[in-house]
Amino acid sequence: MPTNPFQFDPKDVVAFVLVLMRMAGIFLTAPVFASRNIPVMVKASWILFIAFLLFPVVEFKTVDLPASGLPLAMAVVREMLIGFSIGLGATLIFTGIQLAGQIVDIQMGLGMVNIIDPVTNNQISVMGQYYYLIATLVFMAVNGHHLLLRAVAESFAVIPLGHAHFSVALGTKMMGLFTQVFFIAFRVGAPVIGALFITNMALGVIARTVPQMNVFIVGMPLSLAVGFLVTAISMSFFVFILQGLFKGMGTDLAVLIHAML
Repeated sequence: MPTNPFQFDPKDVVAFVLVLMRMAGIFLTAPVFASRNIPVMVKASWILFIAFLLFPVVEFKTVDLPASGLPLAMAVVREMLIGFSIGLGATLIFTGIQLAGQIVDIQMGLGMVNIIDPVTNNQISVMGQYYYLIATLVFMAVNGHHLLLRAVAESFAVIPLGHAHFSVALGTKMMGLFTQVFFIAFRVGAPVIGALFITNMALGVIARTVPQMNVFIVGMPLSLAVGFLVTAISMSFFVFILQGLFKGMGTDLAVLIHAML
């Protein structure tokens, strides 16, 4: 036992830095954690705090860790990319939800109406922002943030520190998650998209049968009314779909983590 309590084994210091970098990657891309509304100092404090909690349970004594130089720098980059990939896998679900809102906005005639998203400071459509906020509330309600932290903790048991491999399998899995964005969008927005599609078809038939009627004047308020009405009626369906997506997120993240082994 060292006489100086502040004397640390260099390997312990390197291991802690790598754990810290993996956690930092999560806070760069993960939903809620990567919010720009959270001050940088608060994020840094949480990263440091969670790293302190995880460090005692991380097995690194039997792992060869780089001591310094370029190998250490590459190990740091790999650890950040692990956390970045896990956070990105979760964020793609929210991307699909926002895409659903944008599709609904276009059909409702609100495609040119954008607002500033306070979370990302980017322009986003009205319904896209509404869907995103509801999804964030559901995400927190089903403890999705706990699921993300659990995925990071379990990643240390699967991927030893400094030994991640970014192979073709990881690229294939990420491409699959990007493809799922469109399926998520149509699943989430199916009731409103379907109702507005039927409404537009009905307006098209009316325009052909009653040419004296100005369909453009009637169609805009009708599409808005149908869109808002179906959105309110289908809210329970929307929440049910979100719960299924967030509960299945753990399986997707587990496959993503094993692809980096």
